[in-house]
Amino acid sequence: MLVMGSTYGQAQEATAFVKHLEVALWPEYDRPAMLVIYRFELAPDTSLPARVALPIPADVGRPNAVAWLGTDGVLYDAAFILQPAGDWSVVQVEMSDTRTGQLEYYAAMDISGTIRSFLFEWPPGFELREMAYEVQEPVAATELIVNPAPDHAGPGDFGLNYLTAILGPQAGDRALAISVTYKNAAGTLSVEALQPLGVAQVDAQAGNLDLLPLLVYAAGIAILGGGVYYLAFTRRRRNRTTDLVLQASTVYCYQCGTAARNRDVYCRQCGEKLRR
Repeated sequence: MLVMGSTYGQAQEATAFVKHLEVALWPEYDRPAMLVIYRFELAPDTSLPARVALPIPADVGRPNAVAWLGTDGVLYDAAFILQPAGDWSVVQVEMSDTRTGQLEYYAAMDISGTIRSFLFEWPPGFELREMAYEVQEPVAATELIVNPAPDHAGPGDFGLNYLTAILGPQAGDRALAISVTYKNAAGTLSVEALQPLGVAQVDAQAGNLDLLPLLVYAAGIAILGGGVYYLAFTRRRRNRTTDLVLQASTVYCYQCGTAARNRDVYCRQCGEKLRR
């Protein structure tokens, strides 16, 4: 359950019971920054529409994406209010027809030569009944260390490794911190070296995943100098039990020309909202 302390003022009346919150940290995925993803699920007995309040650092500005997942498996833009509160902002998300949602933002990393480090913090004043994390290992990373230590590490999408942990309930009287450090001598972004993942491969892996997918993104990578050729790939998000694979479409980002899938909301190459 998310319980706002008095510091957050009006956000107190916006709380709803959250059954599960997973924080995904994807360092240097498609830009030299940390992609932070909140995947949250309301309790089954939550009356809809409902409002959920989630904290993000004030210095990241507005979240890059806020959405709720419809019963048809399509992500829809969610209405939200951003309330500054000192070093933090509270994002109040309106949940309309379903109890599963997602929020994304990019945060700056500490980059010193080949060494990358990032500290994720969950502020005091927000109590969580169940929390987990996922860290995507960058394609060129070495000496990756995550603290608290992961419960599981293994290959996943695109041949990348994922480190996961169940952190359990979090008391609202203290902050939670997750630190990520590693070396990236080449400075390569993961998206530059992703391998296409076919539907058959996704289905074969479904039974081995610990976390249920919230969402699949698709994007294209332009290759072959002197021409334009796109490789479609999926970006799966995981939660507890099953996989959701989105079907391809002929939608392209008007900003950068990257191919998308029919259920994408934002272009994963440049971050521009897709026009359909």
